[in-house]
Amino acid sequence: MKLANYIKPKPLFFNFIPHLGKYTANSLYPFILIPKAIYDDLKTENPNPNSVALLIHEETHRKRQKELGWLIFAIKYMFNPVFRFNEEILAIKEAMRYLKKYNMPFDLDRKAKTLSSWLYLWPVSRDFAKKELEKIWNETQ
Repeated sequence: MKLANYIKPKPLFFNFIPHLGKYTANSLYPFILIPKAIYDDLKTENPNPNSVALLIHEETHRKRQKELGWLIFAIKYMFNPVFRFNEEILAIKEAMRYLKKYNMPFDLDRKAKTLSSWLYLWPVSRDFAKKELEKIWNETQ
């Protein structure tokens, strides 16, 4: 797959940030930073659908950052848990849409646990996150 020039492998210094370095992707407008293994997979002729779904998720964040302005987006994302949760749900929904096309599963329990954790600054409870994820999974076509 040909990647846009704003999609980059994550710099090595991210590996020193526990749980963020090797396992997460980030949209820091104008760039999307992807873990090296996933980046390499995306550059293949037939990337794993989960890798593509991750890229779609981050591309959704990138578009939103462009629409709102990266600084406003960053401030709201950091300090407004409702905004942060809604932005994640919006990005997750786009990834889910893609995965459903390929009849790929989506681990709702795991995503709810992550989405309600310190990684996202505890925006909602795990039960609430799971209910919202189930709702969008069932609505997504």
